[in-house]
Amino acid sequence: MKNTFDIIVLGAGMVGASTALMFARKGYSVAIVERQSTAPESFQLNDEMDLRQSAISPASQRLMNDLGVWTSVQKQRCCDYQKMTVWHESGGAEMNFASEQIGASHLGTIVENRLLQGALLQQLTALSNVDLIDGQAITEIHQYENKVEVVTSKNITLEAGLLIAADGRDSTASRLLNIPVTGGSYAQTAIVANVITERPHQNTAWQRFLSTGPVAFLPLSNGQCSIVWSADSERATALMRLDEKQFQRQLTEAFESRLGKVVGTSQRAAFPLNWHSADRWLEGRVLLIGDAAHGVHPLAGQGVNLGFGDVALLDAFYTQNQPIYCKKSLRKFERQRKAETVAATHLFSALKTLYAQQNPLFCLARDLGMSVVENSQFI
Repeated sequence: MKNTFDIIVLGAGMVGASTALMFARKGYSVAIVERQSTAPESFQLNDEMDLRQSAISPASQRLMNDLGVWTSVQKQRCCDYQKMTVWHESGGAEMNFASEQIGASHLGTIVENRLLQGALLQQLTALSNVDLIDGQAITEIHQYENKVEVVTSKNITLEAGLLIAADGRDSTASRLLNIPVTGGSYAQTAIVANVITERPHQNTAWQRFLSTGPVAFLPLSNGQCSIVWSADSERATALMRLDEKQFQRQLTEAFESRLGKVVGTSQRAAFPLNWHSADRWLEGRVLLIGDAAHGVHPLAGQGVNLGFGDVALLDAFYTQNQPIYCKKSLRKFERQRKAETVAATHLFSALKTLYAQQNPLFCLARDLGMSVVENSQFI
C-alpha cells in the first residue's frame, strides 16, 4: 500500500470529498481517511427521501459543476426553489424573494446529503491518484519541517506535505493538536423530518420565526417538504414525545397552515444546536476547514455552503503543479475565510436573537425592517 502523498484529507463527507476531488483534479496525489465505511449505498429513485437534506446555493453548485458532479446529481433527484417567504408570528410584515428579481433561474437547490456525497465519492474512486482509506480513525499526528504524518487506528502511517482536516464538528485533528475552539450553545434543538402537506410547496422555501425558534419547510422533488423545526430544547423534547397525529397538528399550527394541514410525516430526528469557531485554522502543516473549523445556526441553511466556500477559495489559491505547502498562502486563506465565517456566525446568531424578541418595540422595529427589505428592489 502507498504511504506517501501530496495531501491527506481527513473526512469523506461532502466538504472533505469535494476537497479531495478538487486537489486530485489538479494532479496532486491524495489520501482520504474516513472513520466510517464509504461503501456507496444502493440508491433508487423510488427510495424514501433521506432526512439529511441541504440547500445548495448557486455558488456551491458552480463548484460542484466544476468538479464534474452536479450533472449526475440533477439527473437523479433534487428540487430547485425559485422563491423564499419569511415571516414572524408577531407582526404582519413578510419578506418574499424570487429568483426572477435577480435574473436567476433559481435561488438554490434542495439535495439529499447522501446523494451529493455519493456523486463525489463516485468521481473520486475513478481516479488513479486517490487512495480512499475508510473504516479507520486517526490516533496520532506528527509534524516535521518538511512533512506531516498521521497514524491510523489500524496502525498505518501516512505522510504528506499537507493535511486538511474536514472531519466535522468533533474534529479529531483539532483535538490531537490541542487547537482551542470558541463556541456556545443556542439552547435549542433542531427537529428534522419529511412531511406531506395538503397543498403543493410551490417550489418555495418557507420559514416562519416563532419566539421559541424558526420552523422551515423546504421543497422536495417528490412533492413533500423537508422540515427543520428549531425550538428551545424543553419545547423540542416535548415535541419529540408527541405521537404522529399530535406532531402534525402542532406543526400545522406553528406553520400557520401555509400549505394546508400536515397530513403525513416520516420518522423524526433531533440534534442540539450550537456554534463554534476554531481559534486557529492553520497549525503547522494542518489546515482545518468546514465544520472542523466553523459551525453556525441552521436558520439560514448556510452550514455546508460555508464549507464549500472554503473549498472554492482553496481551488482559487492552487494552480497546477504549485507546491502543496506554502505557509504564506495558507495564512492568507485562513485570514480571509475566518473573517467571513466569523461574521456569518455572529450574523446568524444576531438574527436568531432578534427574531426571538417579544418586546413590542422590538416587534415594531422588526416589522419596519422587514417591510423595508420587502419593498426595496435594490436590497
